[in-house]
This record gives sequence, structure tokens and C-alpha cells, in this order.
Amino acid sequence: MPKQILGLALEATSLTLVRLSGSLKSYEVTLATHHALPQHDDPQEQVTLQQEAVHAILAPLQAHGDTVLVALPASHAVLRNLVFPFKEPRRIYQVLANSLDEHMPFDPEDVVVDFQALPSVKATDTRVLVAGMPEAVIASALALCQGEGLEPTVLDLDVCGLANAVLLGGPPLPTRTVLIDVHHERVLLTLLDHGTPVFARSLAYGLDPEAEDIAGYVGRLSKHLQQTFYACDNVLGHSYEPELLVVSGGYGVQAMQVAYALQEALEIPANVWRVAAPALKVGSGRGAVPELGRYAVAFGMALRGLQRRAFGMNFRRERFALYKDRQELRGPFIVLWCILAVALGLGITTLSLSTHYKAQRYARLQEDISQAFRDTLPGTRLVQPTVQLREKLRELEERLKAFGGMSGAQLSGLQILHEISVRTPPALTLNVDTIAITTGTTDFGGSTDSYDDVVKLKNALEASPFFPVVKITNTKTDVGDKISFKMTINTSKTPGGSS
Repeated sequence: MPKQILGLALEATSLTLVRLSGSLKSYEVTLATHHALPQHDDPQEQVTLQQEAVHAILAPLQAHGDTVLVALPASHAVLRNLVFPFKEPRRIYQVLANSLDEHMPFDPEDVVVDFQALPSVKATDTRVLVAGMPEAVIASALALCQGEGLEPTVLDLDVCGLANAVLLGGPPLPTRTVLIDVHHERVLLTLLDHGTPVFARSLAYGLDPEAEDIAGYVGRLSKHLQQTFYACDNVLGHSYEPELLVVSGGYGVQAMQVAYALQEALEIPANVWRVAAPALKVGSGRGAVPELGRYAVAFGMALRGLQRRAFGMNFRRERFALYKDRQELRGPFIVLWCILAVALGLGITTLSLSTHYKAQRYARLQEDISQAFRDTLPGTRLVQPTVQLREKLRELEERLKAFGGMSGAQLSGLQILHEISVRTPPALTLNVDTIAITTGTTDFGGSTDSYDDVVKLKNALEASPFFPVVKITNTKTDVGDKISFKMTINTSKTPGGSS
């Protein structure tokens, strides 16, 4: 469904409305209308009459579902160009109201202040266009809208609405362009520099719709324009020389007459603003497009609703900040909870699938281990397969070592016995009682006729290239004066003891 944007320009004596339908890429003007508001000497009576008039205007529109943006008169605000030696918006807001104190006749606590950043000469400074609006004006405008069930999302100034109308809804402009919106009770001036509004004023110098002396009016208006240019020079710190005047507002041919007269008086090219946006569709609102110059401020406010990065301020701050009630928040919260529920469900499903696949893989590994165990140790009861296989492997390795091991690191048991037999002197009487052959060592014990025979046996065995070290560990005299001994031999297959 196309987005419906309602732009309102709320003046003291009139109400202008423009409704756009669509998006920034393609939109249609479905309403453009201007209405006078009743006036009365009694303020209370005037409020009542204007509420009734606004109801009569808005009720047939059924605009409750629209996004509403309202332009307030800059004549009720204080506009100043200021420079701050820091760039953080939070710090600027902290000092903004007090910085305007010396420039306005209001108590800072009774004013809502906002700003729009401008291009700065120094990278460390922030140049801003600041506006302070009395709370009473904001409260009155909100009450008028809320009484009809409308909740404006933006409360801006008419000079900003004018800037957005020309910048977003018109053709490209020269570097320095002056925007002039003529109304029967005021004139808006917005000065552009490289496409950015750098200075703005609202002059209580309107043009009567039935005025005939256009040249006299423009002559007086041109003097105000010259004063504005001088003031802008002082703010910018350099000369501001306009290249084009763009005139909007007026009735019938008044805008063309004002543009022509200004061009003659100031010797600056001037033309009448026309909508020239490629995004504007031909539709039911097309008949109003050529006359949109009269509704420029309201049109600019509506365009701001389509373009988030449009120029402007918003006085819906502090106690006027827009807070959504529970009913409005219920829908977004339901959507958020649904998204969280779906995300949680997907997370649980992913975890369950991952656990299931890991369990299957573990079961397959267990089956492979059991099969390998049965193939290796048939008939053995499976308890702890890893431990059982490790013990069996150790047992086989020990048994294999007795025969030289798989790598042949030492003599086999038979070779060791043969080497001992060969190396034993033939004249020696030797009785062997015990012999234990293990990896790296051979322990054996026996008896001889004398201790000298034990020493001769030791020397004979040490002469073997396979017995690098032979130690007598114990000798004692036994029965029949025999010498009982124990001996340890370090064994090696490689001659000289190198393994």
C-alpha cells in the first residue's frame, strides 16, 4: 500500500495542506488545498472557531492513517546562526538553549530549541542554524492536530519546508540561490549555498492577493532582501552574491509579476518555482501540480516525510517528544516476539540435529572399535577395548623382544645363550642356576670353584662385542667351598654396544 504523507503549513490566519501518496522514487499529489482560518478578538473564541474550522477541513479527508508533518511560522521563532567549538550533537543540545538566551525575548525554560548542522570552515567547529520556538506555540499547534486525531511526527519551520520543496521537488539550482515565498501575511526568505540553507528569515511583509501596485511592493521588498544579504555576509564571513531568485506563493500571476519586478530591481535572474521532480507521477493530483507554487511550504513538509535526510528541525522534543502508547507498540512487539520465537526454534532445531548426527557418528565409531577388537582378540570379552588392546600389544612386544624385537635392537635369547656359552673359558667349572633374559639386560647366577673363576668369567664375557658391560652383583662362599655369584650383562646386537 502506498505511503500517505500529509504536509500542513499552519499559519495564524490560514491552513495549507498537501498530501502525497507513494515513495520518494515515485509519488503522486492527491491533495493540494488552502483554507483561511477564522479570526476573533477574543483569544478563547478564536481557538474555538479555528478548531471548528480545522475539523470541517480535516474530517472529510480521513487522514488518521497518514504520516503528518506540520510547518510552524518562523515568525514565532528565533532563528540564529551559531558556531560551537565541538561537534558532538549531545554537547550542542546541552548548551543550545542558553546560547540563544541573549538572542530571544523568551525564558530559555519556556522554549524548545533544535538545530540543523551547516558546513563548517574549521574541522573542529560546528556551524549550526538554531531555532527556538515558544512552548505555547507548539502546544497550540499540537492541540489543534490532536483534536482531529492526528499525531504529527515532525513540527518544523515554514522556512525549512520551503527549502525542501525547492531542493527535493525542483530542478538543480545554482550555487547561491535565494528562495522567496510570498504570502498575504508574511514573506519567507531562505538563502542556499551549495544546496544547503545557510540563512533564513520570515518578514511580516505580506502581499495582499488583490494588490495592484506590485512594483511598489517589490521596491520595498528588495530593500529587505539587500539587508538580508548583508546579514548573511556577516554570518558566513564572506560576500554572498545570489545567482538566482526563485519565487513561490502568490495568487494567479502575482508570483510571475513579483519575480519579474525583483529581477528588474536587483538585477538578479529570477523565475517562478515549478515542480520538476522525475518521481512525480501523472495521476489524479496532476491537475494541481502547476499551481503547487502556492502550496510550496506544505509540499516541502510532505516531501520531508518521504526523504529521511531532508533539511529541517523537529520541535517534538523534550516534553513534546513523540511517545507511542501501548496499543501502537503492541504490533511491533508482537512482530519482534515472533521473530525471536522463530530464531529460538531454529536454534533448538539446529542443536537437536547436530546432537543427533554426533550421536550417530559416535555409535558408528563404537561399532568399528568393537569389530576391530573382535578381529584382533577373538573370543575375548569386550570390557574396555582400548585398554585391553593396549595390554595385549604390550604383551606381544615383550614376547617379541625375547627374539630380537621387530627392529632387531638386541640379540635374541638363543643368541645370548650361545654367546655366553662360546665366551665361557673351557677350563672353567661353571654351574648355572638361574638366567633371566629381558630387554637390554641378562641376569644369571651360578657357582664356580673360586672367586678368580668368577672374575675370569666376567673378563671373558666382556671380551664379547655384544656384551659392552658385565657386572658382578653378588658373590658368596657356598657349600663345599664353592663360590656362588650373580652377574648382570648389558646386551646389544650391534658390536661395541651401539644400538
